[in-house]
Amino acid sequence: MIYHQFQQTPFQHRFSGTRGWLAFVIGLVVMTLILLALPFVILIGALSFITLSLFGRVFLKRQLAKFRQQTQAQNGFQHHAEPTAADGHSIFDRQAPFKSTSNRPGRTFEHNPNE
Repeated sequence: MIYHQFQQTPFQHRFSGTRGWLAFVIGLVVMTLILLALPFVILIGALSFITLSLFGRVFLKRQLAKFRQQTQAQNGFQHHAEPTAADGHSIFDRQAPFKSTSNRPGRTFEHNPNE
C-alpha cells in the first residue's frame, strides 16, 4: 500500500492534458514578454532619471531664486534684486557656503616631494 502511494505523483492529475499545456504556454508567454520588455523598462528608467536630474536642477534654481526674491520683498529689501545669470555665473556659484572669499587664519600643509 505504501509502495502504491509513491508510484504516482500528486501533481499528475492537477496539471495534465489541456490544462497542463495551457499553464505551460501561459508561463512561457509571460516569461518571454518579461524578457523582451525588460531592456525597454531599464532604458525608460535611465532616460527619465537623466531628464529629471538635468531639468530638476534648473527648475529648483528658478524656484529658489523666486523664493529669495519674495523673502527679500517681504523683508523690505526690494531695491536689491539678485541677478540670476547675467554674467554667466549663477547666484549659487557666487554665494557658495564653503567658498574661500577671505584669507582666514589656519594651518596649510603643503606637499614636499623631497620628504
